[in-house]
Amino acid sequence: MSPENKYDAGVSRRAFLAAGVVSGAAAYALRRLPELGGARSPKASIAHSLKEHLVVVHGDATDEDEPRVVRQMALAAIDELGGMSALVSKGDRVLIKPNMAFDRRHPFAANTNPWLVGAVVEMCVAAGAGRVRVMDHPFARDHLPPYRNSGIMDAASEAGAEVVFVDKTRFVEVPIPDGVGIKSWPMLKDVYYQDETDVLINMPIAKHHSRSRLTMATKNVMGMAGGERGALHVDIHNKLVDLNRAVKIDLIILDAYRTLRRHGPTGGRLADVDNSKEQSRRIVACTDFVSVDAYGATLFGLEPEELGYVKIAHESGMGRMDWSQRSVKEISV
Repeated sequence: MSPENKYDAGVSRRAFLAAGVVSGAAAYALRRLPELGGARSPKASIAHSLKEHLVVVHGDATDEDEPRVVRQMALAAIDELGGMSALVSKGDRVLIKPNMAFDRRHPFAANTNPWLVGAVVEMCVAAGAGRVRVMDHPFARDHLPPYRNSGIMDAASEAGAEVVFVDKTRFVEVPIPDGVGIKSWPMLKDVYYQDETDVLINMPIAKHHSRSRLTMATKNVMGMAGGERGALHVDIHNKLVDLNRAVKIDLIILDAYRTLRRHGPTGGRLADVDNSKEQSRRIVACTDFVSVDAYGATLFGLEPEELGYVKIAHESGMGRMDWSQRSVKEISV
């Protein structure tokens, strides 16, 4: 059984015990915070000038023309929000977190579209970023197969990014004082500390998930976490929201060009992938992860409140579940 599938199959006793050990380790980790620099507070005021629209870009292309059209869709989405220069300033350290956790090629819709990631990297570089890093934390010990076979490693590197492999030295225990399911958890220091990252962009793909029903922006933050992540599948909706309390994400770009409808998150069958104009072939961008996931739910025939983590995050004041009540900009390219 693969590492990712063993967590879908059930949560081990070791995972339950690990959740308790993590809390006990928090005191030591918190003493180290001053040594590692200040936190990027999720409650801090937004330092950029991006518009607050929910942008939905529709596109259509043959397989051969997909790289060009996806790039056009990305450019249109960011332009509608004010352009990447409204987010990224000269010299900024940018971190992009796609989903590249699974050893699948992009047609299987288990990972973020590689050309979308490449286009966003290009925009960050053009805006004057001093450094652009792309990383994920797959369950698999060997990061190379998912990084490479997703197509993201090549696309991001060619666009000017540094593609980073993650190991345990990159994690630090962080406090989650308002957490409901967890009060602290190991997170990538790259996403947590302001002296590591100035701009954090979350780039999930919209797909089915056997535990949380769907995985999009909220769930993609699990790839920023370390520790015994199997334990997060117990009371998963509260814990996913708790992880999002720990990090400040500046922009969400959801890949819904292809959507995995069944057998997620790993997929593996093209029959489970939708690539129709009616339910897919879209890119969604917003600074509000709750609105992104609320809209994303509708692509799967769900109401936003049917996703526990969307409802909890909305009720916690972390974003707007009523996505249609905000400024929505729909574009076709």
